[in-house]
Amino acid sequence: MSHSQQLREAIGTDAGAWGTCKRSLLSVIDQQIIPQLAGVHEDADTPSAHGPTPDLPFDPDAVRAFARLCCEGDEQAGLDFVAALLARGHALPDVLQQVVAPAARCLGEWWDQDQIGFQGVSLGLVRMQNITHHFTPMQRRPTRQEEDRFHVMVAAAPGSRHLLGLAMVQELFANDGWDVRVELATDDSSLRQALAGDWFDVLGLSVGLTEQLPGLPALIADLRRHSLNPRLGVLLGGAAFAGMPASAPAMGADAICLEPMLAIRAARRLAMQVRAGPHDHR
Repeated sequence: MSHSQQLREAIGTDAGAWGTCKRSLLSVIDQQIIPQLAGVHEDADTPSAHGPTPDLPFDPDAVRAFARLCCEGDEQAGLDFVAALLARGHALPDVLQQVVAPAARCLGEWWDQDQIGFQGVSLGLVRMQNITHHFTPMQRRPTRQEEDRFHVMVAAAPGSRHLLGLAMVQELFANDGWDVRVELATDDSSLRQALAGDWFDVLGLSVGLTEQLPGLPALIADLRRHSLNPRLGVLLGGAAFAGMPASAPAMGADAICLEPMLAIRAARRLAMQVRAGPHDHR
């Protein structure tokens, strides 16, 4: 049985629904994750401090080698790979745009061709984003709240991996006219860094495990404290809330929604309240 068939059976979707899920995830990789890895959210035009940098000597085999390190090796090997390039005088934007981003596209292509499993794609993308964040601290954008479009970050609570679910949610928000960012944070620090580095009206947090619920109020309070937006709205969802009563205020959040379309409407209400202010939880 192929990787795709195994995952499709595990999540209980028919062929048509699985095709939609797969297209959504590939779209997130192409439209969300790759631009982030390429430095769209950072000051990617900054020249190297060492002056002109040599042309990158990488062929597709080298890019694929980096992709393999991320999905099969360990994160330190990927960090060492990028650090070696920088030590040789290559500019960080060049490395991100010509090595890291194409490697992410490789993962999507390999998965689409059933050469690697979904777990490998998820692990590789998370590691690539962690490596990118390691070398590129986020640049603040304090004027985003003045734009017309609402901005949402969708992420899984650290300890949960819901890349496929996040892909579907991202598509729904994008279709509703939102500016959406999918954050593949693996720990609290990564989430704090992402929220501190850019303006979001709403954080949509997916919680997959009931064991994560006791620590959720402290996590959300911490994220609000570090958020660039002091009136950040927080919307919760995910399997951890299915079949059990939960109070959004008790969790430190503004709303809990399990139905995607209800979540979109709740997020829009939250964003309107955030823009109208005051909504400061600090």
